[in-house]
Amino acid sequence: MHGKRILIIQQRNWGVSIGHFLAKKLAKEGCVLAAVTYKKSAHEFHATQKDVHYEILINNDEVFEKPTRYVEGNPASLEAINQELGIESIWPLVAGSREITRSYAEKFYYNGRQQMSDEDIVRYVQGAYAYVRKIFDEFKPDAVIAPLLAEPSHLLISYMARMRGIKTLCAVDSRVNGVWILSESPYEDEGAFHERVDALNAGASSENTQRAEKYIAEFRKKLKIQDYLVRRWKTQPFFKRVRMELAPLRRIWEWYTRPHTDCIATLGPSLDCRPPRIILRDYFTKKLWSRTARSFSYYPQESVGRYVYYPLQVEPEVTLDVFALYFKNQRELARIIALSLPADYTLVVKDHPDMLGFRPPEYLKDLAGTPNIKLIDYRIPSETVLKGASLVIAPNSTAMVEAAMHHIPVIQFGEEGIILKLPNVLKHTDPSTLSACIKERLRINLKTPEYERRLKNFVAAAYDTGFELDYISAWEDAKEDEREKIWDMYRAGLDRIL
Repeated sequence: MHGKRILIIQQRNWGVSIGHFLAKKLAKEGCVLAAVTYKKSAHEFHATQKDVHYEILINNDEVFEKPTRYVEGNPASLEAINQELGIESIWPLVAGSREITRSYAEKFYYNGRQQMSDEDIVRYVQGAYAYVRKIFDEFKPDAVIAPLLAEPSHLLISYMARMRGIKTLCAVDSRVNGVWILSESPYEDEGAFHERVDALNAGASSENTQRAEKYIAEFRKKLKIQDYLVRRWKTQPFFKRVRMELAPLRRIWEWYTRPHTDCIATLGPSLDCRPPRIILRDYFTKKLWSRTARSFSYYPQESVGRYVYYPLQVEPEVTLDVFALYFKNQRELARIIALSLPADYTLVVKDHPDMLGFRPPEYLKDLAGTPNIKLIDYRIPSETVLKGASLVIAPNSTAMVEAAMHHIPVIQFGEEGIILKLPNVLKHTDPSTLSACIKERLRINLKTPEYERRLKNFVAAAYDTGFELDYISAWEDAKEDEREKIWDMYRAGLDRIL
């Protein structure tokens, strides 16, 4: 590793926490570092810390405000950018940025109107492309480390790296509880895990086959909820709940007493830049919408006959904005699915618990009022809904993994590559032929020895190539032992690709 040149995407608070920890480890190994930072206060941390030296340190927020910051001469044309990155268009890359494509100023929790004009978007992409090319031409990285690939500049980095034969490593949930793996593509469809699944399906053997069998058997007895979801849904201690209730007052005080470091002039209000009126709007709107969702007249699940299940996804989020770009309008997608079902089936829709307070009441009313859709209570356990489902359909969803354990077929609209390795999942993207696809999936028999073999291979591949760690506690609680495990994972990943 000594002398290897590593580019780190130091994303917001992840960069200050895990990213900086990894940078110190890499520097100790003798690596040469460069970084792109996001969020001005985070950039200030990286620029002033004394632990590591960056040959190049660029703040993406500066380019939002001044797109010409790294442009030399005339900016590159969109055609030239597409050609160098090996893509058809820059516009799908833009869709991953909630700050660009949605307005936080006009509505909580974002509305559907873009916050930057098309002309400003093009200038930003040209400016980001200029600094990305500067990094690859001058710094010449051997590898890229990223926490996720969502923002346009993330994807510019990833695609330019690919065109130059450089790998990007991104830690992702394997969907086997407690096991994390490294992905090498924006769609989580390349890496050691994917190669291992293919090898096992082709006949290779694994020392973790019995462990995989045990995991599946235990899952079928009791749903294994992902560790990070258990943490998220856990009831907070009283003092933390009080602190959360008082947080708006603290943020208003800070607005008047501290500089607005993280505001970006060209974007206006955002989650990082909320003036008092936006803070109060968000607080009371979320309270109202939460109360509405809790008291909403949901359809009783026990009264539904034969049904197909659509679990709504969190939004805005990379699972929709990147993995399922053309199916991100979930309400419209639910309508299309409902129209495509056989006559004796209905579509059961359940919202994601994390969206409590973030959906307007009209959204729930419109869904519940759509023909052949039954909106059920978001508090019903996923396992309960799955037990009665004949089929699961969604852009992407953890419920697809749960469905795999119970021999329930799945249709996925999105590009998320880990889920597509499950033996119950079929990717389908043509709404005009969805009806025929649904009928075919409803007829399929998944209770076969070959299905069980491939399901075991999926789990075994995660154990073979993944790392057992608590990623969220490493990030949010700064647990040193868990951070060491993350370093071990990236160290192994770098050894594999360098």
